[in-house]
Amino acid sequence: MKHIKMGEYLLKEYLTLIFLMGICRGLFIFFNRGGAEEIPLKIMGKSFLYGWIFDNSITCYYIGGLLIFLLVYSLLRVIWLGAAGKFIINIYKIFVSSTVFLTLLGDIEYYREFNFHLNSTIFDYTDHMDEIGMTILYGDYNYLAVFFLFVIIEGLYLFISFNSFNEDVYKDREKGITFLSDIGTIFLVGILSVFGARGGFSQSTLNWGRAYFSKYTFANQTAINGVFALGKSLDLARKDNKKGKSQVSRIFTEEELKENIRNYVGTEKDKFLSDKNVLLRKTETGKEIKNYNVVIVLMESFMGDTVGILGGEPDLTPNYNKLAEEGILFTNFFSNGNRSNRGILSVLTGFPSQYGKSILKKPVGQKPFVSLSGILKERGYSTHFMYGGDIEFDNMKGFFETNGVDNFVSRDDFSKKDRTIKWGVPDDKLFDRAAEYLGTLKEPFFFEIFTLSNHAPFDIDENFKEFTEEDYPDYERYNAFKFADYSIGRFVNAVKDKEWAKNTIFVFVADHGENRRKPIEIDWKKFSNPLVIWTPGGQLKHEVIEKAGSQLDLLPTIMGILGGDYIHSSWGKDLLDKNNKDSTAYVVENNFVGIIDKENIYIDGITVPEVLRRKSDDSIIEDKELVEKYKKAARTYLELSIQQEKYGTFGR
Repeated sequence: MKHIKMGEYLLKEYLTLIFLMGICRGLFIFFNRGGAEEIPLKIMGKSFLYGWIFDNSITCYYIGGLLIFLLVYSLLRVIWLGAAGKFIINIYKIFVSSTVFLTLLGDIEYYREFNFHLNSTIFDYTDHMDEIGMTILYGDYNYLAVFFLFVIIEGLYLFISFNSFNEDVYKDREKGITFLSDIGTIFLVGILSVFGARGGFSQSTLNWGRAYFSKYTFANQTAINGVFALGKSLDLARKDNKKGKSQVSRIFTEEELKENIRNYVGTEKDKFLSDKNVLLRKTETGKEIKNYNVVIVLMESFMGDTVGILGGEPDLTPNYNKLAEEGILFTNFFSNGNRSNRGILSVLTGFPSQYGKSILKKPVGQKPFVSLSGILKERGYSTHFMYGGDIEFDNMKGFFETNGVDNFVSRDDFSKKDRTIKWGVPDDKLFDRAAEYLGTLKEPFFFEIFTLSNHAPFDIDENFKEFTEEDYPDYERYNAFKFADYSIGRFVNAVKDKEWAKNTIFVFVADHGENRRKPIEIDWKKFSNPLVIWTPGGQLKHEVIEKAGSQLDLLPTIMGILGGDYIHSSWGKDLLDKNNKDSTAYVVENNFVGIIDKENIYIDGITVPEVLRRKSDDSIIEDKELVEKYKKAARTYLELSIQQEKYGTFGR
């Protein structure tokens, strides 16, 4: 028998696993072939190419574990216990490989039934194993065929693997030399496995968005490895449990949730359309359709405590102040969460921030929402997103692609000389590119740009560092904030006189805020973010809106300006509607949820007593009626968002 070295053996293991995972992907397509009927063959072929990225990750995890056992084996062989080490390795192979292939093949039927991959929700039904058994036996499923295929594929893998690894690998080689050479091989392969498992050498680790290479959902879903989907979902569920999300007890029935939320968001202009997504509704604005271009500037960490026109100290925003004096300024506007992935979701869809991990990172987040970009795309708009950083970070690209955005510009589309900060492209160069890009677009268009200079570590150009530690303890952030404002002014000056701009609605809104005070349960100032809607063509006159609102209200507010009828499922209202007087903001942070109005903030810790505080001095207000009113609202938002997230009932 030919005596192979450790490196050759590991390569054979890798290629065998990759090949068999590719076979599983082919079976996935076959059993779910209805989803591929209208997809070009070339696109389906690419799903194997993109799928390799996920298969490679799982294979590298597998080989990484195998390396530990191989190291033990090498040590044992030196002391004449090679047979014991070989037995341990074979047990590892059988257990892990059978788990991998059973998951991949089981995922075929799971996807056929639910239209998304295996995830942590499968463990929600462990108390109903009898029902599951009856479903398997009598339902329209291919479980027997899947099991038969599993036996074949697992058997094929074990046959190849067991024949590749035996003591002939070491035969006729001096044990000391063999041990040292194998240790080197294991170390080198271990390093490669780490990078392979995380999805490469990029800043962000592998996520769902890497699979979104086309406009065809099924082709994108085909690329995702079922083991990866389940593992990622379980990890996120674990983190949610750690934060207490699983401990939230229901206080409302399904019918009560439906009635409550419709009373909060519904108006005389709305007709609700579904009991599955209880917020899905048709809104009749009663206005003529205006095909204005829509440009959303999503500003990183642009919180209100340093915005001069809102009374911020120090005043770092002369350009934003001028913009607010020309457009519509919302002085009591709030973000819904404390991370960019929460703000991105709420701004585009009107869906609230989640209690636990962001839905963008979860399998169910691959399902489409009813988004602003999607609504406008149906009206004939082209759709675009620009970001100066890694567009796959937090699964941004996957989310936008799923929700109606077709064109992207990100860090890799800029020259290296423009990528001068840690995260990628500074705001001034990003806005310069945006102004140029917008001038090339056919109208009407939807365009969202996401800034990043105002993000730690605040590594802006030395020429813009105005403050030092002697001026302010937080001087680095203040410098970055003022640079962000400078960049906004630079952008406004570049576009305001363009013909296309005169037919455009510009929306300047923050993704979230930052901690600026000693925390209480929820620091409301952290969520205070300015909103300005500006129309250089004069469509909207200057106005100051003092009613409370949030990112949830942005979609219906913009659509209210554009007019016509539209279908959506946002959790907010049109803030420019004069009939909308009793508005509030819903916020989420860690294990707390809150309701903010113009004067007060209600805070519910779920497992601790609720409290109503006065915003001006954080003092506690003893108003049982108002506490009960806001508790009902906060728990409605919380419980319904958890339900919709769990079952994916947030789309059409």
